[in-house]
Amino acid sequence: MSQLPLTLISSIERRLVTSVTAQTSPFTGSQQIQDWGGEWWEMSFEVALTKGRDGRRLSAFFTALGGMRGWFVLRDPSMTRPDLTHSITVAGAGQSGSTLVTAGWTPETLALEAGDFISLGTGQDMRLYQVSFDAYADAQGRATLSLAPRLRVPPADLSPVEIAEPGVALRLLQPVPTRIARADSFRFSVTAREAL
Repeated sequence: MSQLPLTLISSIERRLVTSVTAQTSPFTGSQQIQDWGGEWWEMSFEVALTKGRDGRRLSAFFTALGGMRGWFVLRDPSMTRPDLTHSITVAGAGQSGSTLVTAGWTPETLALEAGDFISLGTGQDMRLYQVSFDAYADAQGRATLSLAPRLRVPPADLSPVEIAEPGVALRLLQPVPTRIARADSFRFSVTAREAL
């Protein structure tokens, strides 16, 4: 697995892309919406490094990806929750749609808040999900999470749910330019989409 060795992210843009089209009537202005079902994450971010050796190492990392051939895992620092130390698992096989029943929470407490992230899977199959609504654990420590995007593959019962450092497998959308201001100042602009 290739995990991006982030030293300093100066900015990041994250968006959920949905394959939805709209046809607008030229007579009434009404719209017909067609949802084709596809959903994926796209991310753009800037990485700034001041040490020459670290800059060259990161340049080598992006070069080794071979453009769109390779993939890497991004663990966005703005999504981490080091305060969450529970071992959370999927509670029940065959789940699909936009909810996921999980177990391992402290009973009768707030499990996750709207806007938090989780990830399921490992390596190139690591998928990122955002929690849409506050989720509370019941008396047995189970919580139902409302997620976006919808679950892509039904997770296996007892599969681990990453809550402290969620990640996503990404593939570059274009080559990563390396800007060198001085011999010891490197900046990288990265655009990538979920590696589905």
